[in-house]
Amino acid sequence: MKTLAIGLVGLILLSFTFLSTGKTNHLTNAQNSINQFSKKDATVYICNGPKSYAYHSHARCSGLNNCSTQIYAIYQSEALNRGRSACQKCY
Repeated sequence: MKTLAIGLVGLILLSFTFLSTGKTNHLTNAQNSINQFSKKDATVYICNGPKSYAYHSHARCSGLNNCSTQIYAIYQSEALNRGRSACQKCY
């Protein structure tokens, strides 16, 4: 379902780019933008504890076992803005 939604957004962006510019070389740029959007805004999981430093690809990652607070789902771009790095276990 998530892939379908990203595909539909991509199709809309590609159509808009093609119609607004009339140039096919912008189609590649639009596809690159979609790929960057989907990677940076994937849902990731973080622990909100005072010693936590990573984001995780799934909520059941063993790196979250010692979380002393709640586990939150956020966008990857937000995790990066908070200074988090990718978990070495699940990425």
